Amino acid sequence: MPDNDSVPTAFACRDWRPAVEALATTGWWRLPQALGAAGWQALRDEAQALHGQAAFAPARIGRAAGAQREAAVRGDELCWLTPEMPAGRCYLAWMEALRTALNRELFLGLDEFEAQYAHYPAGAFYRTHVDRHRDSSARVISAVLYLNEDWPEAAGGELVMYDAGGGELFRQAPHGGTLLLFRSEGMPHEVLPATRARWSIAGWFRTRA
Repeated sequence: MPDNDSVPTAFACRDWRPAVEALATTGWWRLPQALGAAGWQALRDEAQALHGQAAFAPARIGRAAGAQREAAVRGDELCWLTPEMPAGRCYLAWMEALRTALNRELFLGLDEFEAQYAHYPAGAFYRTHVDRHRDSSARVISAVLYLNEDWPEAAGGELVMYDAGGGELFRQAPHGGTLLLFRSEGMPHEVLPATRARWSIAGWFRTRA
C-alpha cells in the first residue's frame, strides 16, 4: 500500500485541456496512467477495506423510490465516496479541478461530482445502458477510473462503448490508472464479465436538474 505522504502527491493537478477538447468533439476521452500508481492503488486499497467492512451494497437500476435490484441486468456492488474517506477525498478534489475546467471551457453548468466505488465479482456484468436516467437530465459527463493491477487481456471485463446507432466505438480493458470520460446521454455502453474480481470508480458530473 502507498505511504501516506505519497498519496496526495499522486493527485497533483493535471492539464485537463485535452480531455475538454475531446469531449467537445467526439464526446469521449480516455487516458492510460491518468493517475499515478500511488493514487489508484490507495483508492483500490480503500475500496477493498470498505468492502471487507460490509460498506458495499448490491447495485440497483433506476433511481430514488423506483430503484430495484435486477441481477439479470447488472451484478456489481457499490459504495459512495465521501470526504471522510482519505483516498476518496483526494479523488473527489482531483475531479473538482476537472469540473471547473469543463464549466470554464464548455459552459456545461456542472454543479457537483459524485462517485461510487464499484466491485464486480468474477462473472459479474452490466448490460448495455446509458448513464443518464430517463426522468432526469442531471448527469452530464460520466467518469470511470480503473483500479486493477496487472490485468491480463484474457481476463475480460472490458467496457464496450457504442455510438447512438449501436455501432461499437471502442473497448477498454480495466487497467489500473486509466481514466475514461464520456457524455452521459446518447453513449450506450456495457461491462463484460471477467474471470476475476474487478475494481473501479464510477462517477458523474451533474447539474441540479
